[in-house]
Amino acid sequence: MFFLIGVAFLSMHIHLETKMKIVTMSAVGLMLSGSVVLAGGFELQTLDTSPMYENGGFGSFSLAKLNSNLNGAGANKVKVKTLKDQNWTNFALKFSAGDLDFGLSKYRSGAIQMSGNNDPTGSSAPKADIELDTLAFLAKYNLDQNWSVMGGVTQTSLGTGNITTLKGSYDVKSQSQSNYVFGAAYSKPEIALRAELLYQPASEMVTTGTYTASSAMAAVGIAAGSTRDLNVTIKAPETITLNFQTGIAKDTLVTASIHRAKWGSAQILAAVNNIPLNAANVSSAFTDTTKYSIGIGRKFSDVLSGSVSYSQEDGSGSRSTSLFSMSNGSKAVSAGIKYSLDNMDIALGISHTMFGDLTVKDPALPELTYSNNSATTMGIKISTRF
Repeated sequence: MFFLIGVAFLSMHIHLETKMKIVTMSAVGLMLSGSVVLAGGFELQTLDTSPMYENGGFGSFSLAKLNSNLNGAGANKVKVKTLKDQNWTNFALKFSAGDLDFGLSKYRSGAIQMSGNNDPTGSSAPKADIELDTLAFLAKYNLDQNWSVMGGVTQTSLGTGNITTLKGSYDVKSQSQSNYVFGAAYSKPEIALRAELLYQPASEMVTTGTYTASSAMAAVGIAAGSTRDLNVTIKAPETITLNFQTGIAKDTLVTASIHRAKWGSAQILAAVNNIPLNAANVSSAFTDTTKYSIGIGRKFSDVLSGSVSYSQEDGSGSRSTSLFSMSNGSKAVSAGIKYSLDNMDIALGISHTMFGDLTVKDPALPELTYSNNSATTMGIKISTRF
């Protein structure tokens, strides 16, 4: 049920080097993925490992708010807000014991938040309210001054939620799944260089729920309001992430990342029991995605630093047959500023995402068009070292 929206990552962490000491700058931003079914999955944020490279103890808490201007227009040409406004919180803790570092973090790893009105003559986009949160337990071992390896376990929890389409209402029960992550990094602190490669294998979550038929199902002999058992299989993709940073001048740092997700082999199926011809079943049609980002960070004084970045994810074409697609790729620009006071940092950030235009044509419905859409995300992050 989570093929409606694929959203990319929230936090971009900038490390600025001065007098052999690296301090952390956080630019809070968010990039929404493109053509949801055809070029992405349900990802909202990716795992942030930057706290694991902090010296000593570290803790952070962040808040983010997404303001959506993503609208779809149906046969009546009236625009309907399709992507909901959203809020979420993250936290991270890290401590060291000799050559070992341990970390715990929580983040919003996935979401389906849509507000279509299921109107065949207007916006036929679905309604949805689904969220997934991930808790990550990480351990990092420093092989020497330059090389380190990392591994850990993630626990992703799906909350109870609902998706409503023209076919009916799908109530989904809560469930959780475990997975693992491992990686390696090469660092050269004197020039603030670090190259990190992370790998997360594919995983599968199975849950149940209840389907309630709409009047549209009368065509296959199912009365409106009748219920059936619902079985949902959610496959998360194998992902590989490369994070890179290096100093290029005094108090100036360049960062880059590539995030590859194999969504083509990670599909989702909502199967309704005892419906002729599987007429109420809903399934995803993801394709593999790659997200790119590049940024620059600058320390202006002992207490003030800032960053800017650009991110992009290509779409899968300007036309789709899926009512769960909302854009054909995206581009985002982000900026952040951080103020440091003793052992505490306060970072503020903003990100503006521009979505590629898309036309959706379901065989049984009028066209649904998305054009000139965007979203803005603002965030605040407070962190401390101990």
